[in-house]
Amino acid sequence: MEMGVDRVKVVVGNTGLGYYKEVESYDKYIDLRYIPELSMIRRDDSGINIGVAITISKAIEAVKECNQHGFHIEENMVYKKIADHMEKVASGFIQNSASLGGNLVMAQRNHFPSDIATVLLAVGSLVNIMNGLRSKELTMEEFLRRPELDSKSILLSVKIQDWNRLMGISSGTRMNLLFETNRAAPQPLGNALPYLNAVLMAEVSHCTTSNGIILSNCRFAFGAYGTKHPLRATKVEEFFTGKVLSVGVLYEAVKLLGAIVVPDDGTSNPAYRSSLAVGFLFEFFSHLFEANVELPDGYMNGYSPLLSPAKQLDHGKIPTLLSSSMQEVELNRQYHPVGDPIAKSRATIQASCSLYREAVYVDDIPSPTNCLHEASFTVHASQCGFFF
Repeated sequence: MEMGVDRVKVVVGNTGLGYYKEVESYDKYIDLRYIPELSMIRRDDSGINIGVAITISKAIEAVKECNQHGFHIEENMVYKKIADHMEKVASGFIQNSASLGGNLVMAQRNHFPSDIATVLLAVGSLVNIMNGLRSKELTMEEFLRRPELDSKSILLSVKIQDWNRLMGISSGTRMNLLFETNRAAPQPLGNALPYLNAVLMAEVSHCTTSNGIILSNCRFAFGAYGTKHPLRATKVEEFFTGKVLSVGVLYEAVKLLGAIVVPDDGTSNPAYRSSLAVGFLFEFFSHLFEANVELPDGYMNGYSPLLSPAKQLDHGKIPTLLSSSMQEVELNRQYHPVGDPIAKSRATIQASCSLYREAVYVDDIPSPTNCLHEASFTVHASQCGFFF
């Protein structure tokens, strides 16, 4: 932004400087934290409105409060999972400094792989932009796809809409909501940027003419996989809408999604990123099936007829496909704290590096052609000769 002869930059925490090098010099910085209207959080029947100068940590607290005061079970679940996913963004220090608006502006202007943008896109959030003396409300999808904000425009607030109004759910509607957020990153510790993030949701109800589940109001958003902005998989959403869930339907949706989530040229691990999207979609619906049914084209998938209604529409944590176990060990507290078990702080990082092939060990590197190996050893006599 240029004001006369001075170059001015509008900031809140300016944490983006740690990721994007500042190639231009500025004469002045305008701190938006001191504008009260941009640091307000308002709640009403239509949703929650968060000012762009609110830090990410305060935005998480606001969403958690909505979870505590939500009127419906589905609404509480959505707010809780949004807050849980946002807590995985950056470190605590960054969350306390970076603003919600700054994160979204970086995603829109610099194509930053933002988890927050993907989550807000999926839940139908709205953004309020002021251009001159006029304000304009856009959907998150419109905001991300529009040209970057110029010096005459500024982002004012973000609104997370009331879930029941957004989805058109009435108090007497006999539907259940499935909602899940996912992210895959090189390291679970250290808050690494994701290979892919995803938000999946769908309304499900029992079919009156068959022992099955009907899908409606599906919303699938994927981001950070090597494209400019997160996107909605609208073709997959439309494919699912009104269909009775079956292995064949899920199989066709998985193939359709694999053709949609395709990273741009030059993106690292493109096949892995695409497979993550397919895996998240399959996992999202897999708990609705039992084992041992054959998929089309002769593929076996180990999942088949729908479970009982009580198991199908449970709002608890979606069970994973892997088995788990637990072992209890009684400790001697006589010499406490000596002898207490301590978790190795780098164990998770080391395991994740091995899993995602980030760590490279010498023994894993193939020897080049005509490679000469050296071995060091000691002798008891000095300045002596050796004959081979």
